[in-house]
Amino acid sequence: MSDPVDRPPKPRAGRGLKILLALSLAVNVAVAGLIGGAFLGGRPGNDDADRDRRGAPALRTLGLGPFAAALDRDDRDTLVGLVREQGISLRDERRAFGMALRDVQQAIRAEPFDRSAAETALAQSRDRVIGLQEMGHTALLDLIDGMSAAERAELADSLERMMRRVGGRR
Repeated sequence: MSDPVDRPPKPRAGRGLKILLALSLAVNVAVAGLIGGAFLGGRPGNDDADRDRRGAPALRTLGLGPFAAALDRDDRDTLVGLVREQGISLRDERRAFGMALRDVQQAIRAEPFDRSAAETALAQSRDRVIGLQEMGHTALLDLIDGMSAAERAELADSLERMMRRVGGRR
């Protein structure tokens, strides 16, 4: 049996690094939860699963959740149409994101834990989320660009009312 004195001490990660890693994981899990919720929010077997009563699943998938309530139904439909015109199927994107989450899940369950595989799986899911948000933001800006000043003001007012309902009276 070797003498414990002969072994060099294990280097320890600094407290700041541990906090940074925990925050990074929390952000990734939050984003995954938001997109996963949008993924699960669609109705199976319905190609119009990109809309519900509030038109939210497609817009949440695109990182535009607040606009699901602020835009009227026609504008929500137009926004989803702008994304579809790019040849993008939101259903396929949500499905691919779900598969990326399964890769994360498998990496977490692996024994022994392979940090590199988990990091790669998280990066892939994060890249998919960022790509969807970029598409959504571009489509939203295209929609807003085609609005009159009065329509933009109405959208801003609607967004303000929605934010007050959700966030309180700050």
